[in-house]
Amino acid sequence: MTSSGKRCLVLASALATSFVVPALADTDTDVLTVMVTVQEACAISGSTLDFGTYTGGQQSALNGQGQISYTGCAAGTLVIDFDGGTSGDVQARRMASNAGGTLGYQLYRNSSRTQVWGTGANAQQVQLLQAGAGNIPVYGSIPGGQAAAAGSYTDTVNVTLTF
Repeated sequence: MTSSGKRCLVLASALATSFVVPALADTDTDVLTVMVTVQEACAISGSTLDFGTYTGGQQSALNGQGQISYTGCAAGTLVIDFDGGTSGDVQARRMASNAGGTLGYQLYRNSSRTQVWGTGANAQQVQLLQAGAGNIPVYGSIPGGQAAAAGSYTDTVNVTLTF
C-alpha cells in the first residue's frame, strides 16, 4: 500500500471514530403500591364515681370506686392523668353543692388509697402487651369529720390519655 493510501485509511479511521453515535439506554417501568391500615384511635371514657351517702360530720371516711375505660389502644404505654377538678389542686380536691357548700375528697391509683391520682409522676401508667381495650379502677375517699350541709355535691375531673 502506498503512503497516500495509508493516509486515506488513517483519515477514514479518524473520521469514523469522530462521528460515533452514543448507544441509547433501555428503560422499563412498573408501579409502587402505597398503602396503610388506619386503626381506630385509642380512646378513653370516664364514668361516675358515686360515693353514695355521707352524713355531715361522720367520723369515718367514706370510700368509693369507679372506673375509666379505654378502647382501640395499640400495644405500649398508656398514661392517664387526672387534674384537680374545679378546685384546680390535685392535693385538695373538693366537691361543691348548688348551695355553695364544699366537701373534700381524693382520688387514688391503688386500692389502699395511698397513691394520689394526678398528673406527671402521679399519673397512672398502664402497660399493654397487645392492642385492646380494658378498664382501670379509680379509688376514691371522702375523709371523715367534715361538717357539710345537706345536699348533692359534685365535681368534674378532666381525664387525659396519652398513648
